[in-house]
Amino acid sequence: MKKYSAYINGEFVQGSNQMDVTYPGTGEVVAQVSSCSTEETEHAVYCAKQAFKEWKLRPSYDRAEQIKKFLMNMKTEEHIEHIGTAITQEMGKPLNAAKSEVFYGAELGEYQTQWARRIEGHVVDSDNVKEKIISYKEPLGVVVVIVPWNFPIYVLMRKIVPALVAGNTVVVKPSVKSSLSALALAECIHQSGFPKGVINIVTGMDDIVGETLTSFPDVNMVTFTGSTKVGKGIMEKCSRHMIRTSLELGGKAPAIVMEDADIDLAVEAIKGGRLANSGQVCNNTERVYVHKSVKEAFTAKLLKAFQNVEVKDGLANPDAEMSCLINKSEANRVHQMVLEAVEEGAAVLCGGYLLEELGGSFYPPTLLDQCTQQMNIVQKEVFGPVLPIILFESLEEAINLANDSEYGLTANVYTSSYRYVMELTTQLECGEVYVNRQQGEAYQGYHSGWKQSGIGGDDGKHGFEEFLQVKTVYMKF
Repeated sequence: MKKYSAYINGEFVQGSNQMDVTYPGTGEVVAQVSSCSTEETEHAVYCAKQAFKEWKLRPSYDRAEQIKKFLMNMKTEEHIEHIGTAITQEMGKPLNAAKSEVFYGAELGEYQTQWARRIEGHVVDSDNVKEKIISYKEPLGVVVVIVPWNFPIYVLMRKIVPALVAGNTVVVKPSVKSSLSALALAECIHQSGFPKGVINIVTGMDDIVGETLTSFPDVNMVTFTGSTKVGKGIMEKCSRHMIRTSLELGGKAPAIVMEDADIDLAVEAIKGGRLANSGQVCNNTERVYVHKSVKEAFTAKLLKAFQNVEVKDGLANPDAEMSCLINKSEANRVHQMVLEAVEEGAAVLCGGYLLEELGGSFYPPTLLDQCTQQMNIVQKEVFGPVLPIILFESLEEAINLANDSEYGLTANVYTSSYRYVMELTTQLECGEVYVNRQQGEAYQGYHSGWKQSGIGGDDGKHGFEEFLQVKTVYMKF
């Protein structure tokens, strides 16, 4: 069994302790990773701070060229296989989907390097004679990147590449549930010739590594993707030293199916938007509102689509459409939410049970009818392959129901009416609206949440500028 070490200051460092990596499909221990101490974590921040002094002075184009070497290395067959396998082993994603995550993580990184020649400022006239006011952008310093377990490499790349292009140095803290893939990536980083301390990957327990990174005064920014509960805790800790935060948090995405929707398109998109990654995506469709005139036809077709999905072990079946959840505990939590909904009056159309014969971490596509807005299954994030259906009669009612949530990450609307599109995209309270398509943000877009779904965001121009700060210089001549 291979043991993976943390990556600090250009070296692989065996942490003070070890953590087992368990494949959720079988419960088998497949590797061990370092569990770092407070002192080792602080040392990583110190090394990043020292490396920042030189890294920030390199031309942004030069920094991007260094990153491109790493990305080319990452996209080789050897690294896609190695890192992809690590993703599947730690969180159960079908192997081919995991390999795709590595490839598209590198593709996203290549897009982000294009910002190297687009870091802009401006000059404005002063009120004083012979003076110009110059505002320009500089890097922040040490950026801590805290990565979730559901897309452990894609999200890592989404954050570290723009941070590095902007001139920052980084300390990455992967989820305890998905540290293996980050350390597999570290091997690729090490081969790519970065200066020591520019990229550091520190694995370990949240109450040690996470606590240190979010409350250490030498950290200049924390960017996090994960649950709203954890995000609030990070924000509170960072406030002690006024550490900047960018938080992409939970979601409860509504899908609205109007009476004039293309039902077949809506069914296919909503199925994909609910069951992708076994339902473990923050912007997945979590609830669907269907106009009463099309509810029967829509529900029948969606039920058939759900029933046709085969759940398989994603390591043994690389092309599986759906695999296990991250662990048995999460599968049990999802199941308890379904049982609660049934007690409250929901009807199970399909699924609704643990697939014990596959090992306990597997849960089938589950469709619930006769749901009401007050149910927890409609209000709380499920983060699993369960979809409640709610009926509505008017556009106004659909908007009110969709907005009746503490979350505001994404939404989907299905209609052929220009008026409906304009009303819905204008009035829905969320950071992203998808019209007649499944969720899936573009590199050049901006992935951000409203309300309890976060502060700040990733991707595109706005996401890149999260990693910069403005300096204004008054030039008297």
